[in-house]
Amino acid sequence: MHFILHSDIDQGSIRANLGRPEYSYYFVLRAFLPALERLGTVELVRDPLSEIDPIFDRCRDRGETCVHLSFSPPNKTPLGLRCPSIVLFAWEYSNIPYESWDEDPRNDWRVPLGKLGRAITLSGHTARTVKAAMGEDFPVRAIAAPVWDRFAKLRAAGVPTPIIAGAVLRIRGIVFDSSMLNLSVDLLVPPLRPKERTKETEASSEGTSSERHADATPVTDRALPVADADRPAGEESGPATVPPEPAAQPPRSLRYRLGIGKRHLIEWYRETLRDHLPRPLSQAVSWSGRVGEASMRAVLKRLDPAQVARLKLDGVVYTSVLGPTDGRKNWFDMVTGFCFAFRDTPDATLVLKMIHHEVGDYRDTLILLLSQLAPFRCRVIAVHAYLEDKAYARLIRGTTYYVNTSLGEGLCLPLMEFMASGRPAIAPRHTAMEDYVDEGGAFIVDSSLQYSVWPHDPRWMFRSERYRLDWESLVAAYRESYRIAKTAPERYAAMGQHAAKRIHDLASISVVTEQLRSFFQPEPIAAEPSDRASLPPLVAVESA
Repeated sequence: MHFILHSDIDQGSIRANLGRPEYSYYFVLRAFLPALERLGTVELVRDPLSEIDPIFDRCRDRGETCVHLSFSPPNKTPLGLRCPSIVLFAWEYSNIPYESWDEDPRNDWRVPLGKLGRAITLSGHTARTVKAAMGEDFPVRAIAAPVWDRFAKLRAAGVPTPIIAGAVLRIRGIVFDSSMLNLSVDLLVPPLRPKERTKETEASSEGTSSERHADATPVTDRALPVADADRPAGEESGPATVPPEPAAQPPRSLRYRLGIGKRHLIEWYRETLRDHLPRPLSQAVSWSGRVGEASMRAVLKRLDPAQVARLKLDGVVYTSVLGPTDGRKNWFDMVTGFCFAFRDTPDATLVLKMIHHEVGDYRDTLILLLSQLAPFRCRVIAVHAYLEDKAYARLIRGTTYYVNTSLGEGLCLPLMEFMASGRPAIAPRHTAMEDYVDEGGAFIVDSSLQYSVWPHDPRWMFRSERYRLDWESLVAAYRESYRIAKTAPERYAAMGQHAAKRIHDLASISVVTEQLRSFFQPEPIAAEPSDRASLPPLVAVESA
């Protein structure tokens, strides 16, 4: 059998497209190559409209079966080719798009799926959503990307230790390390120009200058000026200290009130609207509402993406690989939960391997968040770099747990890769993660459904559902995982072995090869367009 493979992003363009929509299909294609090569000849094309049909004609002339595998969403898969085409895709929402917009009928995914006639999905969740829209008899098969075999060397190194001791990573890129940054909320407030200093600001700064430079001691922890507060009743006491009369506060100015209102408005926007705005609009709002940009830039040194950074990891290390501009990854919860769980734990480290092409798109957001959370003794590291396979393996070796706080997953290759290497996880059990995450190999984060929109729908209408996480459950999972790493290494080892076995049973090359073999028999035939009137009623698919 001759397989023609296509993805919009290939090896030559992946670095420049990290974090862009559908970039991960390149990694999915690469993962499927070994299994497909066991079944036949594999050929990659760049221009499907001009290259696929000539290849198909040559294969047909010599009597060879030929099929085109499109690693892309259904609405971006070429239609009308002579060569039979099968779409292989991921999807994390409760239903597939069932409406069209922009005068393009392909945006109703039932149209391209009906014309293609069959599909491969990367998870059981996605397969169920397809059947709910296309009918139970529609030929769709859930086949995970085979990642297990790539990490044999890491597993051969033995059972990983839960406490990392001096793992060193050399990274060509940019590293943000909270332990090296002068994080403070004060840096977020731009200094007043001399003409803006009023009697009000001078009066307020008079009593707070010493507090501002004190050693991170909360004001509420200081002794109250009332004597003998803890002395038993009736016991002789010394002279009472009368608390001073509070100084009269000057009336709050309009500037002060507007500043407070702006702060609460920004917080409301971040919590309710930001994830639902089109990306260009959300970026415009972010740039226009930036506060204290000059002060934050003063904290950061001049960053050179070509420099080689040396990163040393110790203690209990939590790692996540994610796209920082993808709101579905929900890394704000990940970071805030970590800093609250380990505020006074210096040997807890969170490594965020950011997948994005432009560091400026998230740098200020990251520094702002960490500054708001400061002070904390735990360590948060963000890595902006493309890691080759060897560097990626070193990152896995320097990791105790993998963390996922997504609102939905179509597959989550990094989570599977770390679990295949024997690293337990902290993750919710919904969407694609239902296929391989359980309590034997992960600390489960509670979640529940909420209304959502399809991410590529410019109308932003609530037509679907995704998940939201229970933040307190996340904090509890952090703390319990740390306790296990420090006090129960045998349980940690058992969880790692269980996690690796789950990935082996789901995503080894031998398992996936047999699934593909059975799917491609009999020979695939291009289907005629489906009758829209015959489509079953739409239902949302809720994870079990």
